[in-house]
Amino acid sequence: MNLSELQEKVEAYISPLWENMGLGIKPHYEVEEVGSDEGLQTTVTVTFEGDDLGYMIGRGGQHLNSLQYILSLMVNRKFAENSDSRIYVYVDVGGYKKDRDNKIETLALRLAEDARILGEPVDMDPMNSTERRVVHMILSKFDDIQTESFGEGRDRYVRITPVQEGNEKQEEAAE
Repeated sequence: MNLSELQEKVEAYISPLWENMGLGIKPHYEVEEVGSDEGLQTTVTVTFEGDDLGYMIGRGGQHLNSLQYILSLMVNRKFAENSDSRIYVYVDVGGYKKDRDNKIETLALRLAEDARILGEPVDMDPMNSTERRVVHMILSKFDDIQTESFGEGRDRYVRITPVQEGNEKQEEAAE
């Protein structure tokens, strides 16, 4: 199935949710393939614009994260071709998620620089899986930095580690 077909099917599948809730909101859908170290990944972006959408964001983005999680489950169960393929679902309301991601990227870049200067790992505060993915993606561009998630549940965090020149080959051999 090509991307435009997938976009039409996802929109037709999800749109009744908003209509049945009677909220008078209409999201914008976009489906694209994004390149990463693992190859191309299909991403479905659902954005909501308008006034008085704070209830969709919730305190600290909790409602937004829950909505994204539910839509991700729905889309993957319906449209992922097999259990190995995954469709990433990204939901944003009024630019909240984009602003949050920009702040996380800025923090990750600053902490990566701290790790380089100190020559030792730097741990970030715990964050949800979507936010951790933002950190992994932005720092994957650098050969001298590696990231890894640690912890369980709500306490899961990212450790940013500088790669020592002599250790690169040992780490590659260990993989």
